[in-house]
Amino acid sequence: MNRKNKSGFLKQLLIWLWLLLKFILKIIPFLLKGIFTLLGKVLSPALGKFKKLFRFSITFKITVVYSFIIALLLFLSTTMILLGFRFFLFEQVRQSVDTTSRIVEDYLHQNQEIPQAPLEELARRNNTSISIFDPQRKSLYNSTSKANTKGFLEGPVSPSLLKLEAGQIILSNRQILWKGENVYLQVYKDLDRENGYIAILFVILLFTNGIGILITTLIGSKVSRRMLSPIARMTETVKAITIQDLDMRLDVGGSQDELKDLAETFNAMIDRIQASYEQQNRFVSDASHELRTPISVIQGYASLMDRWGKNDREVLEESISAIKGESENMKDLTEKLLFLARNDKNLLKLEKEDFLLSELIEEIAKETRLIDSKHQIYTTVADDMRLNADRKLLKQALRILVDNSVKYTPENGSIKISSYLRKKQLILEVTDTGQGIPKEDLTHVFDRFYRADKSRTKESGGHGLGLSIAKLIVDKHEGKIEIDSTLQAGTTVRITLPVK
Repeated sequence: MNRKNKSGFLKQLLIWLWLLLKFILKIIPFLLKGIFTLLGKVLSPALGKFKKLFRFSITFKITVVYSFIIALLLFLSTTMILLGFRFFLFEQVRQSVDTTSRIVEDYLHQNQEIPQAPLEELARRNNTSISIFDPQRKSLYNSTSKANTKGFLEGPVSPSLLKLEAGQIILSNRQILWKGENVYLQVYKDLDRENGYIAILFVILLFTNGIGILITTLIGSKVSRRMLSPIARMTETVKAITIQDLDMRLDVGGSQDELKDLAETFNAMIDRIQASYEQQNRFVSDASHELRTPISVIQGYASLMDRWGKNDREVLEESISAIKGESENMKDLTEKLLFLARNDKNLLKLEKEDFLLSELIEEIAKETRLIDSKHQIYTTVADDMRLNADRKLLKQALRILVDNSVKYTPENGSIKISSYLRKKQLILEVTDTGQGIPKEDLTHVFDRFYRADKSRTKESGGHGLGLSIAKLIVDKHEGKIEIDSTLQAGTTVRITLPVK
């Protein structure tokens, strides 16, 4: 009796645990909804700060994603374990019920009366309920009083799962021939204990999975923060970079991943920004210097005219001539600066047209001979060579090259303008017998305001913008410009243009 009482108590306890778990699972969604609604109303300011704090936090996103993945894997594994365990328990019960049903059938075939004692012992040992019904489905025998309350149960012949109000059972329903009549043999077993086992396993897995997810979240958060700590250092370094301090760079040592590539790319970008900023400063400084000189000259001669030029005609004419010359110089510089500014703002557009290259070169040579009689000007070009380009800008570029040759070529020197085709490309060359350009200056001659002649004398002339403008024009025509020079021997400037 004690053993039966303990078994019944355990069975009732498992049933209550299972019912409690089902109740908790049903009310959890409503509880969570109410809790989140209340938290949303009470903690909305704090939640707003929390969202703002973690909106762009990669650490938070990585932790949440990996925690979700781990939770999903644990959920799938838990589901598979529970389904496998349930299948195993229910299959055991099916086999037990089927075996019991066959044994009872053998007992009935061996006896003319129902062997109650063996059947009760069999039912007790296998924890099953045995019922026998006559052809009218009236009860002939019940192994327990509980079975009598269920009456005849409709179900398939093979052991199958049935859901009743009191719970789930595995039922075996057989029709056998006994004493010349077809009687019904029903053997079933309650699944309360098995469901209790499943509930206990579910609680254990739920607890262990929760602990696992918590540990994964904590470790994942720590690891992700450590992995992404270089980003925090990069952020602090970037915040410290200002226009007055462009020499700071991100530390690229110690890492061999994408963050190193990001740091190197950012450092390269800062190098370009610093170079552009320094170039802009040089541009402003040199432009100011170039403008300050003629302005000072004009102011000086204006002051001279104010003092003595009113009565001294020689001083007046000298002042007027100087002011006109410096005004032309300022006008030339201003036009070049405006030209470069239009290009920097992408406002410089090409107006292409078809023209004979020989006519353009001869035109430049003729104009040069008119203003310069101290040098020999030669041309070599095919008469029928045509080009589709912006004639005005291309003439400006060639004029710049020829003017430079005139400035840096001694008297009686020669200047040659030539053109020819090579591998479907048009080559324009301006060759002189001038003083040449030092090798250390060749890589800088296209920089704005750069001049190989550091003296800035009027004899060397110019503002250091001519070759910059010439290169800009050639680049606009998708060509390239190169310089070959030898000191005291001469210089060749070569323009290569694509021919369509």
